[in-house]
Amino acid sequence: MAAPELTFAKHEQGAAAAPAAAASSQATAATYWATQKLIRSADMQIQVGDVTAALKATDSIARTNESLVADSRTTQDADGKKTANVVVRVPSARFSGVLQALRALGAVKQEGVGTQDVTKAYADLETRLAVKEQTVARLRGLLDSRSAKLSDVLDVERELSRAVTELEQMKGERRYYDQQIELSTVKLVLFERTPSRMSQIAGPISGAFHNSLDVLGNSVGVMIYLAVAIAPWILIALGTVWGVARLRRRFIEGRAQSP
Repeated sequence: MAAPELTFAKHEQGAAAAPAAAASSQATAATYWATQKLIRSADMQIQVGDVTAALKATDSIARTNESLVADSRTTQDADGKKTANVVVRVPSARFSGVLQALRALGAVKQEGVGTQDVTKAYADLETRLAVKEQTVARLRGLLDSRSAKLSDVLDVERELSRAVTELEQMKGERRYYDQQIELSTVKLVLFERTPSRMSQIAGPISGAFHNSLDVLGNSVGVMIYLAVAIAPWILIALGTVWGVARLRRRFIEGRAQSP
């Protein structure tokens, strides 16, 4: 039967080994992903209150994160609503931070993040590059030997020219991969709120109502002005009529009393 002390010691060793194994697994995963060749990209559509202000904020976010606004185009529709299409190139290490900062610009209506693993394609390209460089070196060695016939030399020169062209194309493809891996691409659409159907219908009605109120106010003002201007003449006319009527009544009464 095992001693209690030995059993306890084994238990402690197992408990201590578990975190170590987890840390080792995390380190292995980190090393694996560090060696992978990944091209990351994102597409975002964000509704903002003011496109112009959002563009300035986007440029500030890019500068803060050592990124570059590669392209920016702004359009405006008949209603005055602006839409901006922006392309931002972001260092891979700052990709997540830039996305988080861009989300704060407004209401995110659509977002998609993609990752393309080109590790195998990159490795195959490196292998083909190494083989093509060796081929070019051998062909240049044949030309330097100057021991072949003229026709063979011409054939070697043609083959060397073709090999060098293919080698430069492969190098250009590798540079493209390096740029895409190093700098992630964020395609951003900034747009302003579109008026709803109800507001589009209510807008003209509200405008007509306000215009009618203005016309009514102007009409009432004109009527008040005319009433104030004519009132004294009406009083004078009424007084004149009343005076003439009184004189006439007295005249009639006087004639009736005379013999």
